[in-house]
Amino acid sequence: MIRNDLHVHSLQSFCGFHTILEIAEIAIAKGMRMVNISDHGAGLGRAMNFGVIVDKRRLPDPLILADGSSILLRRGIEANIMDINGNTDIPQKLIPKFDLISIGFHFCGLPQYGSEADNTRALRNVLKKSPIDLLTHPCIASYPLDIPAVVELAKEYGFALEINNTNLRVNKTDLPKLEQMTALALEHEVALVETSDGHTFHEIGENEKVEEFLRRMGLDGEDVLINRDDDRLDRFIQSRIALRRDAEALSSE
Repeated sequence: MIRNDLHVHSLQSFCGFHTILEIAEIAIAKGMRMVNISDHGAGLGRAMNFGVIVDKRRLPDPLILADGSSILLRRGIEANIMDINGNTDIPQKLIPKFDLISIGFHFCGLPQYGSEADNTRALRNVLKKSPIDLLTHPCIASYPLDIPAVVELAKEYGFALEINNTNLRVNKTDLPKLEQMTALALEHEVALVETSDGHTFHEIGENEKVEEFLRRMGLDGEDVLINRDDDRLDRFIQSRIALRRDAEALSSE
């Protein structure tokens, strides 16, 4: 079980099955501490009402249910990289209000199974425009990346790299690239996180494939994954929020 799951989809994503309240109930039942609602941006076809999600007056944190149980709720987005120039579908005016900005390659904009060099260039161009906090499924087989270059970018810009349980479950992961990324991230002290990429109740908070992968590499997840350490994760999130707010303040001067 993932104690702090940073990649969960609600009904607001086309691929999600549950409301935010249902996700909270599932997470609490599994003994989780935190979920990050990281629904897709409009690039996958739906105009999202993120303004309500990021308004803590309307969606409080922690989220307390009728029976008194509670869960820490982070307000995120899994934005889409739309083209090689680094354009995304992040709602710009809300950037400072998100708790976590995740970004990834999906079947919109750039072609699947395209050029590793082009995909990496697109990511680099995204980073020149706006800070991100988490690169989702960087080793997905359908959008190959130059992994050493990605690790260098993560080191330079401070974002975390994801080991994605559901992608491992459904065989979407390029395993040699994931092994390479994990080894290089540890060598260069780049943050790694485990996520469920949960779309359904039996995916949210689950990490059995991540555990299997780490065992094969001879690694202890308690040592290498920042979201297994509550204090380290909370510091990371707060530092990223502050970074984005500072960047927004500078751009408005």
